[in-house]
Amino acid sequence: MRALSLILAMTMASCATLGKDFSSQLDWLEKDVTTQKDVVMVLGKPYAVGSATGSPTWTYGYYTYNLFGDSYFKELKFFWTKSQRVKQYSFISSFPEELASMRQ
Repeated sequence: MRALSLILAMTMASCATLGKDFSSQLDWLEKDVTTQKDVVMVLGKPYAVGSATGSPTWTYGYYTYNLFGDSYFKELKFFWTKSQRVKQYSFISSFPEELASMRQ
């Protein structure tokens, strides 16, 4: 019974993480210059791929979920040109340290 209680307590206090953490430092990105190969060299394979208004998209995501406490996420999305260069990108985050640095 004691072991079951311990396992239950550990499960309830645990968290889940999806994706791979990545740096929010994005000064290496340049529209119409940075290629898909460049991005893979820096970030690895994308978490998800898709399409937006005819442009291929790649998404890098990192998500932390806590059963009790705060959950956070960050996403970096790339929109590609036909020549496989960055057409546009967007970054969003709910991590407190990144929110603070973006507000400055």
